[in-house]
Amino acid sequence: MRSVFLQRVSKLPNAWLLLSLIALVVVYPFLEPFPGGHAAIAVFDLVILVLALRAARASGPEARIGYVLVWPAMVLHIVAAFAPTHGLLLANLATQALFHAFVVVCLLRYMLRDEVMTLDELFAAAGLYVLMAFVFAYLYALVERFAPGSFYINVANNPDGLTGWWELLYFSFTCLTSVGFGDITPVSNHARSLVMIEQMMGVLYLALVISRLVAMQARRRNGTPGQ
Repeated sequence: MRSVFLQRVSKLPNAWLLLSLIALVVVYPFLEPFPGGHAAIAVFDLVILVLALRAARASGPEARIGYVLVWPAMVLHIVAAFAPTHGLLLANLATQALFHAFVVVCLLRYMLRDEVMTLDELFAAAGLYVLMAFVFAYLYALVERFAPGSFYINVANNPDGLTGWWELLYFSFTCLTSVGFGDITPVSNHARSLVMIEQMMGVLYLALVISRLVAMQARRRNGTPGQ
């Protein structure tokens, strides 16, 4: 029984990726204030990178691209965690954005590959949506690093006056879901351009997923086999 359970779980790599992303969002506020919190978060991020590469289901040239992107992302993430210089932080953010964008593309291809929506593909659809928010959070952080003050946070919500990656991840989710609380505002033109792109991608992605699910359900009811 245990081996059967493990086999079934191993066939759902996107479920593990989605759970790890949600877990990071939950535990980050608890770990961040402690002295060793950043190191623990760095380890958590490395686990997510490994799970993301596995969930991408890349093969052939795609797999080679994935390994080329994941190793710099892992190394720079570790180095930047212990030596957070300006150059290393920029390089880390850039490699993280590239690798996560690569995983997003791979998951999208995996999800659209056939006409049968499996359980793992449903997890891939949810994980892809979350990963898009992560990609734009890294891009926002890059913009903020290059041009400090590109994002304004209300003083009441940001007493230390710092705009970190966590605040920008939160902002990314509000843009992707079109919630728009208004407590964080893009100020520079580059920041606003990225925000507009994320808002469009968020709406288009939901429309794509919903239309695909409706089409597959209609095909199933009509008894039409997948192409």
